[in-house]
Amino acid sequence: MLCTLVLALGCAKADTLTVKPTTPDEPELVPSPRLEEYAYKKILLLPYEGEVVIKGLDSAALTEPDGAYYTSKLEKALLARGFEVISPEIVARVAKSTKGAGKLSAAEKALVMGKETKADAVFVTQSLVLEATADFYSVQEMKTAKVDSAKVKQDDKSKEYYQPETKECVFRLPYYSVRMEGKLIDARTGNVLWVGSGRQTAIDSLRESYVAKLGKKCELLEENFVFTDQLAGEPQLAATFGGLVDRLFDPLKLVAHKGKAIPADKPKAAPKKEEPPPPKVEEEPPPAVKTAVVSQKKASVRSGPGNRNDRLRYVSRKTKVEILETMGEWSKVKLQDGTVGWMHESTIIVNE
Repeated sequence: MLCTLVLALGCAKADTLTVKPTTPDEPELVPSPRLEEYAYKKILLLPYEGEVVIKGLDSAALTEPDGAYYTSKLEKALLARGFEVISPEIVARVAKSTKGAGKLSAAEKALVMGKETKADAVFVTQSLVLEATADFYSVQEMKTAKVDSAKVKQDDKSKEYYQPETKECVFRLPYYSVRMEGKLIDARTGNVLWVGSGRQTAIDSLRESYVAKLGKKCELLEENFVFTDQLAGEPQLAATFGGLVDRLFDPLKLVAHKGKAIPADKPKAAPKKEEPPPPKVEEEPPPAVKTAVVSQKKASVRSGPGNRNDRLRYVSRKTKVEILETMGEWSKVKLQDGTVGWMHESTIIVNE
């Protein structure tokens, strides 16, 4: 079960605690210029095969759902927003027929499978985390106030929570949050089109306010619903994850659907019987400089292609860099101050 509701030290009298559904933090969304230019509607949704990280929770309804559970929720959310999602059966068949698929990076797998299924883009879930947390409340004259956890202590003997300055009890309300990060990859080029991450709490997704009557020592006397039971159930998990996905996919739909049609690949021309005379040799213009934008808050620049190489420095989100060369998942970049190093593909969005 989710952590038990905890009582605390001496309130002056019985009172009523009211906890309203909260407003979640804004998600972090980084679309590329190409996503804003072209419409990406046919999506290959890669099954999430990574670990669903669980921190401080032991309810089976929260710990047992695996990557397939969350992938099915993402599929339904994409379909509801007008995306054409390639069926999981086709994805599984293509993955099985792709040689060496298990050794490919996420970007490489997206590129190979995207071309095989003729998708516009591939959605990759990068991480899923469920983490227990708690808030503290004081109630005076029917008014509920949240208390900074740094100003709360727990009595060693009674295990009750209180404010040292006032000696008044506080009520501890445990809940959890769901955090997800994903990215959309161009199925033709392998370039990152969009990166999104966000966090939603179970209290953000409550259907109604939680109301509890507290005793003189902040002990729980009555409640309008059994808070711990509701939060420990699968319906609340579905509502919490669904709310997070809504805040990620609603903006994605707006930008991914509004552009013009993606230009079709030109078919290769059949060879002519008679070759025309070679053209005069002219000097070719220098190749255009390939650039990228940093998509993470704090991205590492290393001395070589690989996490084992020394970190030269950090760069912040939206920093522009010049791409000098690419080796697998790593790109050699040049910063605006002339620093040259290597950055991982997951930390940058390459401009077309």
